[in-house]
Amino acid sequence: MMIKKEQQEIVVSIQHIYVSIWAKAIDTQMRFNEMAVKSRQFGLVFVAVTLSLAIVLIARGEDIAIPIPYFNGWRLNVSVIIVLATIVALWSVRVLDLNVYHKMLQGAVKFGEDFEEIYMKQIFALEKGMTQAITHFGQYPKAEAIRQRDGRYTYEKGNGEGRNRGKARDEIKWFYNILMMSLLVLAATLFFVRNFTPT
Repeated sequence: MMIKKEQQEIVVSIQHIYVSIWAKAIDTQMRFNEMAVKSRQFGLVFVAVTLSLAIVLIARGEDIAIPIPYFNGWRLNVSVIIVLATIVALWSVRVLDLNVYHKMLQGAVKFGEDFEEIYMKQIFALEKGMTQAITHFGQYPKAEAIRQRDGRYTYEKGNGEGRNRGKARDEIKWFYNILMMSLLVLAATLFFVRNFTPT
């Protein structure tokens, strides 16, 4: 009788350790996600500020034109230089986001999924842990959780679809690429408009 009580106490104490490790893993995932989101916000703020500066320069007529040597009559305006510098800065934020923050988040998520699969299922009789559920809904656009009679959920891909959403990394690349291409089109437009508009 005493042995069973001691064994039960050991099991409970191990479960508490598992839960505390899991909570720390979730906390780490949240911190890495916040870092990634802040880098994207910084990139967007940087874009907004530099575009505002270019607009103010143009509106005030203070957009200084620098002659381009060997291209007779062509000028490079400061507003174009500002937009091009923004593209370079945004590329730097992209590299930092994808190669540092996103990779750290990926590692934390994979650890969380593994930990939930191996250890947390011993404690909670759930089909998926929180990290696994978030990953599931991120991978399948029409994913759904169906409540069973016993109150638990089962997770479905939705309409028999396979995994048809790209990886988060690809979607983040798409975000940065669209932003940089838009800025490149803006720089080209400003360059040609400023060069073909009579002064």
